[in-house]
Amino acid sequence: MKQRKGFTLIELMIVIAIIIILAAIAIPNYLRMTDRAKRARVAGDFTSIATAIEAYSVDWGHYPVTTAANAFGKNDTGSHFEMEIAGTGTDPAETNVSGNTTLTGEAGAIDYLKLATLTSMYNPFIPGESYYYASNATSGIHWVLAVQYKATTDYLWRSDGSTNLTQVTGTGKSASAVAIDDDGNVTP
Repeated sequence: MKQRKGFTLIELMIVIAIIIILAAIAIPNYLRMTDRAKRARVAGDFTSIATAIEAYSVDWGHYPVTTAANAFGKNDTGSHFEMEIAGTGTDPAETNVSGNTTLTGEAGAIDYLKLATLTSMYNPFIPGESYYYASNATSGIHWVLAVQYKATTDYLWRSDGSTNLTQVTGTGKSASAVAIDDDGNVTP
């Protein structure tokens, strides 16, 4: 009698079917896990930045003021927001510069968050996109951080009135156009 030295076609098809079933279960779970990890990265970055922004506010009596959303991070270095938080600006129009003193009498150019830390931050969802910061254009009593999420009409934001990320989806909305009014209402 002849010895069998391989698998039959039926046995191979059963093994392939089992592998396909396992992949169909594992791949969606993996994608959800990576999405959660990216959201956690954004939440962690925003928490670090929020702490620096709040410390800035305690010292200067207002948040860093911007007239439009400032892109910052790995893809956009040298923004007004980065200079204010890192204390590296030289523009007399900026608040946190040498020559200015805080409400408590401390000399300006305070390093609330290292410039290298700010410039190493990047959008984990779309690596070519940046994080964005906006405040009231006149008073600096509110702030919002935003990041592009998945498509050009989806973004995540966190404001001074919240510790959670909020996801916004809709036509015409963009993280680079995010704004906040004097009542703390965030608008795209």
